[in-house]
Amino acid sequence: MRATSLPCPFAVVALALTGPVATAARAQQAAAPKDSIEVRVDPRIELLSIVFRLAGNPEYSQGRVKSYADAVDAHFGKFKDHAAVQHARRLRSSRGISFDAVAGFALHLDGIDKFGEAVPFEPLPARLDTRWTSKDARAFAKDLRDFAKDSKAKEFFAAQQDLYAGAVAAMRETLTKHCDLQWFDRWFGERPGARFQLCLGLLNGGANYGPSVLHKDGSEDLYCVLGCWQTDDQGKPMFGRPVVATVVHEFCHSYCNPVVDAHLDLLLPAGEKLFPLVETEMRAQAYGNARTMLCESLVRACVVRYLQATGGEAAAAAEVKEQIAQSFHWTGELAALLARFEGDRKTWPTLDAFAPQLAEFFAPWPDQLHAAFAKRPRVAAMVPGNDAQDVDPATTAIVITFDRPMQDGMAVVGGGEHFPKTTGKPSYDAARKVLTIPVTLKPDWDYEFWLNRGKYDSFRSADGEALAPVHVRWKTRAK
Repeated sequence: MRATSLPCPFAVVALALTGPVATAARAQQAAAPKDSIEVRVDPRIELLSIVFRLAGNPEYSQGRVKSYADAVDAHFGKFKDHAAVQHARRLRSSRGISFDAVAGFALHLDGIDKFGEAVPFEPLPARLDTRWTSKDARAFAKDLRDFAKDSKAKEFFAAQQDLYAGAVAAMRETLTKHCDLQWFDRWFGERPGARFQLCLGLLNGGANYGPSVLHKDGSEDLYCVLGCWQTDDQGKPMFGRPVVATVVHEFCHSYCNPVVDAHLDLLLPAGEKLFPLVETEMRAQAYGNARTMLCESLVRACVVRYLQATGGEAAAAAEVKEQIAQSFHWTGELAALLARFEGDRKTWPTLDAFAPQLAEFFAPWPDQLHAAFAKRPRVAAMVPGNDAQDVDPATTAIVITFDRPMQDGMAVVGGGEHFPKTTGKPSYDAARKVLTIPVTLKPDWDYEFWLNRGKYDSFRSADGEALAPVHVRWKTRAK
């Protein structure tokens, strides 16, 4: 990995500006150098995260900054049945409003004073997730306004200024040292009127999003909503150099998603054949359909090209390995294809012009991956059975039978209160096809774990083929 990269300057504020002041700030930033990012903690993001945390959305319940999460719960916990929170629950159950749909909506609001529409909700804004409707957006904004007033949210945010400022400063230092923001114009082509903005999501944990907002004047705000998943010895957010790849990933969505959408008719036939082969792994990462998988695939390959340009072969190879572990098995080959785009801008001046090559690339992958997966070991039987709902709590062992002999390694992945408590060392039978894991179980309890997941893939056949990730879930019956 190369130790140097082109630095970029950053504008820093602790909290987002709102209303007319925000409009003036956008105009000022539009005149700023194109290689700048505004870094902030945005009260719109924080407020929506808090509401959906209270509503029970797990992606907003994984905050790693413990002091902040505790402060949120102490201040806002008594509002868990507020109309806005109940509304959020209904939106999740009826419309699937979760993950990036929450963050994207937050950024279409014009602050947390009047909860106006930064872009009119009628018709639905071009960049707002289609899980929203204009009616839902306006009704929810009204409830949010009441929630912010009733909970004294602005007072809470003001009390957190020191934490916010420290997090912003830490992020700024990392980006100043390691980010080459100019790469976007070099690689994707210039995008006049686009502003890069990074919002730290202190309740997001490891969840990150890449929404954008298209304003009435044609200008764009391209966002990275970055979770805070690492803390220092004082429990304050910290950001190491590896986080830059995540920042680049989220900004790439604003470039790659429109290309996929514009050529979905070409890309989707292969995508819909490919998705079922990796569906379990994709859904575990909240990628629920072929279109989302295709967008993520293109973004991840672009990140490899960024790391190749800024960190060299080793950085790019490490990223490819990481993406294969996340079941984007084609990342290395796709990144190599993008090198052709990078090297011949006369033929392909834009990524959009290169889209037919992407469709040609994906076409053979379903058959290739199916053939590769056929060589993998399989779970032939399991006791308790996967998805069983009446497991005897007196069960003393999990028994997994494979269809062929396995190596010594194993990767039973999980943790927490829903992971079975082991009472002894797991062991294989003499043929190395049956694995026994001694456990003790509680009655009337949900259990969950994985056999292989991500980079943890030690379940391998004797000839070295990895088991495809298996998501195991079952429930014990009451005594």
